[in-house]
Formats: sequence, C-alpha cells, structure tokens
Amino acid sequence: MNNARLYNRLAVISLGLAVIMMICYLLIFLINPFPSAEIAVVASLTPTSTATGTPPPTWTWTPVPNTPTPRATFTPVPTSTPRATRTPTLVPTPTLNPLIPTRSPYKFTANQPVLTSDPYGAACGTWGGVGGQVLDIDGSPLKGVSVVGWGGPVAEQGKLVFTSGSDARINRFYNGDGAYELFIGAPGDFEFNVVVYENGRPASPVVKVKMVNDCRRDLALINFQRNH
Repeated sequence: MNNARLYNRLAVISLGLAVIMMICYLLIFLINPFPSAEIAVVASLTPTSTATGTPPPTWTWTPVPNTPTPRATFTPVPTSTPRATRTPTLVPTPTLNPLIPTRSPYKFTANQPVLTSDPYGAACGTWGGVGGQVLDIDGSPLKGVSVVGWGGPVAEQGKLVFTSGSDARINRFYNGDGAYELFIGAPGDFEFNVVVYENGRPASPVVKVKMVNDCRRDLALINFQRNH
C-alpha cells in the first residue's frame, strides 16, 4: 500500500517536471534570447547578388610558340664552270672616208678587218661571225647588196649569204641601214673568206680574215664601199 503511494507521487512529480520543461521550451521559442545568431545563419544562406547569364571571365592558357632552330642552307655545287656573259654593246660606228675610194677593177673596196666583240653580249664561246656595213660611193648605207662568206666550219659549197639592209635588227646593231652579218658559230682559229656579189658575180676582192678563238674578238668587222 505504501509502495503504491510512493509510485504515484513519483509519477506525479515526473509529470510535473515534464510539464515544466515543456513550458521552458515554449518560453525559449517565444522569447528567442539569441535572434542575431539565427539572422546571421539565414543571412549567410542568402545569395549576395543576382546571377546573370554571362559567366565570369576565365583565364585562357596561350601556348608559347617554339622558336624553330634554323637549318643550314644547302648550296648546290655547280657541275661545270659557268661561262662568262657580256653586256650587249653596239659595234664601233664605221669611219666614213669623205674621199671616193680608189677606183679598181671591182666596184666595191673593203677596209682592213677589225676583230672586236660581238654586239649581243653572247656567252663566251657561243658566238663567232663577220659583220659590218655596205656603203655607197658617197658613204651612205647601201641596201640590196649580197655579201657572201665561207671558210672554217662553213664549207665553200654551203656559202653564207646576207643581203645588206634586209634585217632591221642587224641594222640597229651595226649602226646603219646597209648592215649585214654572217654568223659562223663558235669562235675558232681558222681563215674565213668574205666577198660582195652583184648579178651573180664577185663585185669585190675576196677578203681573207684570220678568225681567233677569243670571245673578246669573236666578230670580224668589215665594211664594203662602192668605188664607181
């Protein structure tokens, strides 16, 4: 009997304590003695700014270009020695004799051949020949006269023939409208013959010129002038 009363009292006390604790919790919730801490926690969870559609700029890694190591330049070695070239020049202007050439059995008289360089500046060893002017009795250029040549590599049966004044390019290089040129080929040491023909017959003595194997003297300059 006494034990039952004791238990009842303990139960009543426990229930009272429980009610007191509930009242305390209720007061704490209503009064909230620490509002700033709760506000700080809420504030820390609130975003500080409004998100935009543009992402923040990011750093892009730019690779540093590698500096190429210069390579040695290959210079080919020529297999043969190049030939020297010369600048084209006009041949000397023929000196006109104011006196009428001495009359002779032939209608044309030739001056003494002069060896000089060709007017084209051809590569050394690639050009050789005879050229010059055909002049009238008064020293003016004379067109339409046949100049014939042979010798050395040119056989007599295959004579070279050129009509004076017939090529404007040749006239320009030999300074006159009565120019002629006989291209032989490569220069060499041989004798070459030149003569003027008229009506199928020689109209001047045969001029024999000694050609030489020298690219600085690959042109034999010979002028013919009518004497009657």
